[in-house]
Amino acid sequence: MNKATQAVVIVGGGTAGWLTAGRIATEHRGKDGQGLSVTLVESPNISPIGVGEGTWPTMRSTLMKMGISETDFIRQCDVSLKQGAKFARWVDGSENDFYYHPLVLPQGFHKQT
Repeated sequence: MNKATQAVVIVGGGTAGWLTAGRIATEHRGKDGQGLSVTLVESPNISPIGVGEGTWPTMRSTLMKMGISETDFIRQCDVSLKQGAKFARWVDGSENDFYYHPLVLPQGFHKQT
């Protein structure tokens, strides 16, 4: 007998766990609001890292797809917005070996091919 998956358990929270659970729940939400059951299990004993966990340039559209207000997300998660990242000693390890990445999508990313 071939039964459709009815429930998914994500083991491990943090940014990756929560976003994975949110994306799966959103993608498999039924028209009646039922859909796939998604459960997230995380340890109450492990503190968040809190030192520069980052997102990606499409985070806004990810939140929109999940039906999460960007304003509510920022307020509830007490986030700050990162405008760029410095990659130091990336090529040869010298003091002057660094570059700044602006954390934006490459030009033409959204164009259809």
